[in-house]
Amino acid sequence: MSDPTLCSLCPRMCRYACPVSNGAADETATPTAMIQAWKEAQAGRLSWKAAADAVSRCTGCMACQAPCEFDQDVPSMLYQARAQAWTNGGVPDGAQLLHKHYLDSGNPYGEDLHGAMREHASDGDFDRKGRVLFWPGCRLLHDAPADVAALMDVFRALGADHISLPAREETPCCGGPLRAIGDEAGFQVAIAGLQQYFNRQRTWITPSAECLNTVREGYGSTGNDITAEVLHLSEYLLFFRDQVADLGKAAMDRLERLDAGVPPILVFDSCGVRRRAGRGDAVYDLLEAATGARPPSFGISADRTVCCGAGDFHDLRRPEAAARVAEFAIDGRPVPAGSWIVATDTACTSSLQRAIDAGAHVMDLTTFLVRWLGPAVAEGARSSTPVASGLKSDG
Repeated sequence: MSDPTLCSLCPRMCRYACPVSNGAADETATPTAMIQAWKEAQAGRLSWKAAADAVSRCTGCMACQAPCEFDQDVPSMLYQARAQAWTNGGVPDGAQLLHKHYLDSGNPYGEDLHGAMREHASDGDFDRKGRVLFWPGCRLLHDAPADVAALMDVFRALGADHISLPAREETPCCGGPLRAIGDEAGFQVAIAGLQQYFNRQRTWITPSAECLNTVREGYGSTGNDITAEVLHLSEYLLFFRDQVADLGKAAMDRLERLDAGVPPILVFDSCGVRRRAGRGDAVYDLLEAATGARPPSFGISADRTVCCGAGDFHDLRRPEAAARVAEFAIDGRPVPAGSWIVATDTACTSSLQRAIDAGAHVMDLTTFLVRWLGPAVAEGARSSTPVASGLKSDG
């Protein structure tokens, strides 16, 4: 178990790994400074409001863990710190606004995201044909609701017609924003409303690292384990690798027929998928199946990824700082004109697109699959490879 005292007394060994302290030029964003502020508030030497502001400066990227001699889990400690600050009335302005939006609409944007999903999806997309739930997450429903519905068509073309969207009456948010701002009681309420629904599924899949880690780690940390298999979208679709390759070939044939070139494709390894969930390789494997070539990493290497600044809803809590972190992430990295940058987490797309030149297109895995395979599917392409019977089973 991580010990906050170790961080509060540490001589900042992780200082140069922190993307927020580097990108925003903010010394108070280091794990040492944040944990020190928490300890000072506990001792009564610092107000909880000041401490809450300090401990809000983390994206949960886990970059600090690599140079740490004690393998400290800083994001988990900061969830505790924010929860204690919240209980003591310490709530930063950005967290208050996010909380208001959640109370108004059940998501951090204050919008009817379920309405956006219903607008684009068909009735059949919500019908449970198998026990596999596709959970788009708030980010994707806010940024690209039409792509959620279009991906359901891609699923069917793969032979994965047993996947359904969340039931119409369910909230489209897993409660992750409440965990991020420290509203522990609100997070528990969100879990209570979803745990049984999730546990009725055999498999739960999402393109969102925030949702993935909230359900995989956050629910369990409160004693509310999810018994369904919890997977990133890329992991699940690798069960359909051959079918994806079939559609990928149809997509390439279509481009050749139209005499259209293939755009440069790079992968932006999000911290939430690569570091926190440890599932980054699956995205590369899936893109290789879809395109016939393994794409390069946007970063120096897949294991040396950079932070987009948006993790743990940092871009909604502290937008100006998050924008500076995103700019720092792409600084000095060449981006080929017309390239497709596929972010492995839905959280990264908006922040990166704002920071990157308009000549490149940033998208998450869902949007990539829709743009790459969707046109061929719309022309009638279907996988000819039989799907393993176990993948369609309701058991």
